[in-house]
Amino acid sequence: MEKYVAVVHKDDDSAYGAYFPDLVGCFAAGDTEDEALENLRISLRIYAEDFAEEGKKLPRARSLHEILKDNEVRSDLATDGSVLVLVPLLVANKKRRVNVTLEPSLIAAVDEAAKIAGTNRSDYLAIAAWRRVKHETGAVKVSAKSHKKALRKGPKGSKSKIREYA
Repeated sequence: MEKYVAVVHKDDDSAYGAYFPDLVGCFAAGDTEDEALENLRISLRIYAEDFAEEGKKLPRARSLHEILKDNEVRSDLATDGSVLVLVPLLVANKKRRVNVTLEPSLIAAVDEAAKIAGTNRSDYLAIAAWRRVKHETGAVKVSAKSHKKALRKGPKGSKSKIREYA
């Protein structure tokens, strides 16, 4: 999991702004710090999906120590209220089989819930796990395939009752 460093700042007479020094043109803003960070996560997802669709690899995420040596970042941090945040990026690859041990009653409940949602056990558990990972870490998940599908169908055109939003 790559972790990109972002700079979040606020000028006295403006909204919050945020950008990734390693990803030229990937930035966001918001009226609150939380809104700016959420918009930055969305911006990162779209930025990474665009790179994936074009067959390009994202630039390497520099470490905090490397970022702190960047003169532009140092200049931004010298202003009051500027901070650095880490935004994890998960790139979805080919699925892989794993063994998971669960109580039989939980397996039955998951299977029933998956059936109601119009999906299978694996996808149901993957979506549930992703939601927790996103909540716990603030991670952004990228999949060029899901982005293309979203462009074709749109969020309301999905057959499944489960919808995954980044």
